[in-house]
Amino acid sequence: MPGWGVPAHVHGEAVRKALIEARPAGASLAQLCRATKRTPSQVWAGIRFLRKIAAKEGLPPVTHARSEGFQLSEDPEVWVAYERAIFTTELHRIGNVITGIIAPHAKREPSDEWVRLVLEQLGGVKATLEVLTRMER
Repeated sequence: MPGWGVPAHVHGEAVRKALIEARPAGASLAQLCRATKRTPSQVWAGIRFLRKIAAKEGLPPVTHARSEGFQLSEDPEVWVAYERAIFTTELHRIGNVITGIIAPHAKREPSDEWVRLVLEQLGGVKATLEVLTRMER
């Protein structure tokens, strides 16, 4: 199917149908491409669209796990596991920004108001992400 100019909601509907058919299992990107007859970028456009409209449309979130692939699961445990994985990724990303970019800036310019503000704010974000990744449900 030629995808130039096809709106994201069209791809999203095809991906939604494929994920519903795959329930309770998930589907890999390759499986979604085959099931929807779309390219990987079109499937991704559909996934992004579904993630934007999920709450408004009463859909469960589109989650992903290496073992299950993409899912439209009704299980809150699946949602929490995905959210924790995202928080873990962001925790590592923020930690790398602090260590590799902000800390050297702070060391070279300790009186720089900007870098002090950034360190304080990102330190708070990092602490919050640490709590979220460690919380028991």
